[in-house]
This record gives sequence, structure tokens and C-alpha cells, in this order.
Amino acid sequence: MPSEPPAEAPLLRFTLPDGRPATLLLGEASTVLSVEGALVSSWDLAGRPYALVRETGTYRRGLDGRLLWKREATAEASRLRRRLSAAEGEPIVEAARREAGAALVILRDDRALHRLATIVAMNVAALRDDTARFLAASGPVGILPPDQYLALVVRVTEGCSWNACAFCRLYRDVSFRWKRPDELVAHLAALRAYFGPSIALRRSVFLGDANALCLARDRLLPLVEAVAAQLPGAPLFSFLDAWTGQRKTAAEWRDYAALGLERVYVGLETGDPGLLAWLEKPGSPQDAVDLVGALHEAGIAAGVIVLLGAGGERFADAHAARTAEALTAMNLGAEDLVYFSEYVDDPGLAYGRRATGAPALQPLSPGRNADLRRAILAGFRAADPAHPPRTATYDIREFIY
Repeated sequence: MPSEPPAEAPLLRFTLPDGRPATLLLGEASTVLSVEGALVSSWDLAGRPYALVRETGTYRRGLDGRLLWKREATAEASRLRRRLSAAEGEPIVEAARREAGAALVILRDDRALHRLATIVAMNVAALRDDTARFLAASGPVGILPPDQYLALVVRVTEGCSWNACAFCRLYRDVSFRWKRPDELVAHLAALRAYFGPSIALRRSVFLGDANALCLARDRLLPLVEAVAAQLPGAPLFSFLDAWTGQRKTAAEWRDYAALGLERVYVGLETGDPGLLAWLEKPGSPQDAVDLVGALHEAGIAAGVIVLLGAGGERFADAHAARTAEALTAMNLGAEDLVYFSEYVDDPGLAYGRRATGAPALQPLSPGRNADLRRAILAGFRAADPAHPPRTATYDIREFIY
């Protein structure tokens, strides 16, 4: 999958039949059409739209056909974040396809004609068929870290091995299982057949689902070897829970690093053992510290996820102080990431049911979460202050694959 840095992509400037100026960027992995500098449409090399900027906001289309509609707050309207079904999103996608069709009439560049013809062929019926092909090859993709939204997801396992945290329902309807090596090879072949040339947009491989690396070495190593053999040179990433991950030695992690594993994402959630137990997540913050230490010893970076807002005011002070201590103990550096993820209230889960009628346990407001994040970072000490880990927001409501 990795390739040499691309040469400068051709940029074609022209005027649409209705008089609007436009540009077409023929990228190594995508085609981008900009109309009047305001409407921007991006497609992969198979003609699938994946990012659309319209007058009404920004839309990201998933391979399952759904769209995420976002619009920042203005003086006239509040911030918007809404998921659209495939049917609701079809008019948005069709408008972009019509613009591509108008460009197809004007341009004479052979490469542009091929790209635009591929896009125009992806009408409503073709995209519905494409969605069915994706789901047959992959199955649903539950969640990814934000820096991996454009990864190729290879589902080494399905579901979550624990699947009982009080704050998460992502895999409640998925039974945990792992694939046999021959089954995984067939899965990889199906993914390659589905993506075809559009795999160029996928710059990394994410080993899914929620906890793929939890498997014992005799089960996991052949699977990672199969992925590395089928996708040589691809950087590998994955989630892992701390309570099983801390059982693996640095020597074992070195074997996975040799196969391309670059970063493991660990749900610390909190450094406060009391809050962690209240969230019904097994293990301890020290398990996460030990896991990150073993990863670092093997040359693998960590992506540490901190949950903001859960536990409400009852746990807020301890959460901030103990989380800063745990992050400091991890000796995080420039190759590591710290994600701050706000708890999304779900009254149907155990957390929501227990917090009902208990004001001190109600999820914190966005402003209070921002205070908590600042407090954690104020107490955190990087191993090398000149090269601290990167920090970012992780909003699960904005994930779409």
C-alpha cells in the first residue's frame, strides 16, 4: 500500500456550462472538483463520493451509504451534527454527481475524462449496489480512532471481547469471534476485490474490531502475518484493552512491530481506579501504564484514550488528578497520541440508568469537560517537554467509515 511521494497532481481550470468557474484536481488517490471555490466534492478512484462541501454544510459519506452532516455554529444557527440515511443523503450525492457530469461535457483531458466518467457512472442505483458489495466484503465497521478514519479496516476479529462497559454499546449486538487464517485470507481477498484501485486512498491498515490484539500469541501471530503478507509494507494499527494487553511481553510486541504494527490505541478512560470500576471496565490504570511501557520497549507508539464527563462531579477531581498521574507514568513522547473523548449519554446503558436521579453523577457539560481536559493537561508531565505527545479530540458522534 505505501508508495513513493506523488508528483504534483494535475489541476485543470475551466468554466461549467452555466458559467461557474471550476477546478478539477486529479490526485494520486482521489478526484476533487471545486466549483466557484465554495462547493467541493471528493471521490475515490472507484467514483465513490466520500467528502462533500455544500452551501448547507459538510457531508462525509460512508461506504455503508450513510452520510454525516455537519455545520458549524453561526450567528443565525446553532452547530449541527446529524446522521443521514442513504436515502436522505442521495440528493446531496446526486447534486455533486451532476456537477461532475457537467465537467465531463467540457473537458478534453483523457485522464480527467476517465475519472469523471467513473464518477458519473456511480448513480443512485450503482451506489446502492456498491454499498451491498462493501457490507458483503467487510461487514459493519464499528469505530476507529480519528487519525485512522481512512484506514483499510481488516476485521481480524469481530465484536468486543469484553462488551460490558457501562458507557459503551458499540458492539452489543455483535458476538465476539476471531477469524481462522484461511477465513482471514478470504476476507482480505474480498476487500481487495471491492476496493480495487480505490485502495490507494487507504494509507494504513486497521486491525479490527474493538480488541483484535487481545488474542493469545498462537492465534494472533498467524493472523497478523497473513495481513502483512497480503498487504506488504502497510503500516498496521489496532485497539487493545489494557487488562489483556498488559499480559504480552515486549518481546512479543517486537514480533508484531517487525510485521508493521506502528501504534496501539488503549482505552485508559481514567486514571482513577474508583471511576474505572464504576464504569465496569476490568483491570486497573496501572495495567494501561504497564502495557504502554511494553509497547514503547518494542518501538510501538501508543494512542491513549481519556473519557471526559463520565462520573460527573462526584469523580471529577479524582479523575483529573489520577489521569494526569497515569499519563505521566506512561512516559509519552512525540510519536504517541492522547485522545480526549466526551462521554455520550445513553439512558439505555447501565451508566445512564444508575445516573438517573443522581445529580452528582450526571455527565458533565461541554464547558466543564473542557475544564477537566485543561486540568489533566496541567497536571501531566511529558517525558521530554520538548517533544510531548500530540493531543486531540475524539468525538465518536463524528465517526463514519
